[in-house]
Amino acid sequence: MRILITDDHALFRQGLAVLLQQLPEISEVQTADSGKQTLALLQNQRQNQSFDLILMDIDMPEMNGIDTVTQIRKQKNNVPIVALSISARPYDILHMYDAGINGYLLKSSSIQEVRKALQQLQQGHEYYCEEIRPQLFELLLQRKPHTQQQELTNREKEVLVMICQQYSTEEIAQALYVSPLTINNHRRSILRKTHSKNVAGLVLYALEKHIFIK
Repeated sequence: MRILITDDHALFRQGLAVLLQQLPEISEVQTADSGKQTLALLQNQRQNQSFDLILMDIDMPEMNGIDTVTQIRKQKNNVPIVALSISARPYDILHMYDAGINGYLLKSSSIQEVRKALQQLQQGHEYYCEEIRPQLFELLLQRKPHTQQQELTNREKEVLVMICQQYSTEEIAQALYVSPLTINNHRRSILRKTHSKNVAGLVLYALEKHIFIK
């Protein structure tokens, strides 16, 4: 797993890099001191192997984490990004979520929790630390959709429940006796119909619509 750490504090990013390099699942760790440097590294990916994950600080000079993630997503780059910040401010959480992150960790997190997040992301899930998760869901609950949501089919509801239960695409396909490609098509349809950006949005939709989740 190749990881990029973006943080403007040299001691923090270098210390985290040393810790991550000790994990057996990590093959390489690179660092960037700014959003601009991160974008430059991503542009050079054609000549190198792409990153599997970016750990992104929020408060940085010149280009903050929110703007950096926004630019990455505008370039149609779907590399998983996890916010790693000292901030638990609602503004930062919600704006990073809207920009397109796949998880959120606080800098007070242990290396064990960081490793847990990496494992979840490798399995195709998202990861929001326990301190952030309730606050994020509460912020999302306060929102009202601007467009009418389409009704899900019974099969799509089945798939949605299993996604919320953290089953992988392959596990869902096996349980429903269909191909993984079929499940991926259902997943895209569910995201489109519910106007969700990621799994957190799907969980929120399931809760709002009282779709049973064990």
